[in-house]
Amino acid sequence: MGVLTHSPVGCGHACRLDGWQNSLLLSNRKGSGPRPRKRISMAFCTKCGTQFETGTAFCGDCGAAIAVTPSIQPSISENAPQARSAEDITTAEMKFIGKNHDYFNRKWKIGKQSWNWAAFFLAVPWLAYRKMYLNCWILIGAVCVLTICDSVFNLSNAIYTALNIGIASTFGWQGNFFYKYHVQKKVKEITTKTSPDQVNIELTRQGGTSIGAAIGFTVAALAIVLFVGYLMGLAVERG
Repeated sequence: MGVLTHSPVGCGHACRLDGWQNSLLLSNRKGSGPRPRKRISMAFCTKCGTQFETGTAFCGDCGAAIAVTPSIQPSISENAPQARSAEDITTAEMKFIGKNHDYFNRKWKIGKQSWNWAAFFLAVPWLAYRKMYLNCWILIGAVCVLTICDSVFNLSNAIYTALNIGIASTFGWQGNFFYKYHVQKKVKEITTKTSPDQVNIELTRQGGTSIGAAIGFTVAALAIVLFVGYLMGLAVERG
């Protein structure tokens, strides 16, 4: 036994056996590895923002019923813009429109096409009054193009009148829809980009009506159309 114990062969065999056992133990440790921690799915109350585990029926802080999907929500700043419910959006639209919101809501329920006499007879003043300034410039441009065509092609009175009625009828039929698009676009911009404490202020400032804009755009439209007509008249005389 002493020979085997001190024999180089026996020592080498024992060392190799010990090394193999150690390698096996290490491989088993590597294979098992640390077990992943179980993640707890969390959600947030949409009313007060309190965090809770999923599966909770009611918020423990405000008592509101929970009907949200699990999510990981970052910290919310008090002044950061937050998503609003459909009811909040409707209230914001009413505040943006002003006192005639009931009239426009009835018109919008009809569909995309509903008649508006003000938009038919006084398109430019009405658009400016409702602060749809881009639509005002588009209409003024269309009238200028019609004036140029009349000077160049010498349109008959019947054709010229028909084209004018066509432009007016377009805004008479589509004016309410144009205003609906304008309201929804502006309300979305204000409610998503403005801090909650400034939303009502911006809705009042950017919404409502403006008599000054209606007068200003009417004067500007007449001046521009007359000036274009004057230039075209000079061009025809010299041509």
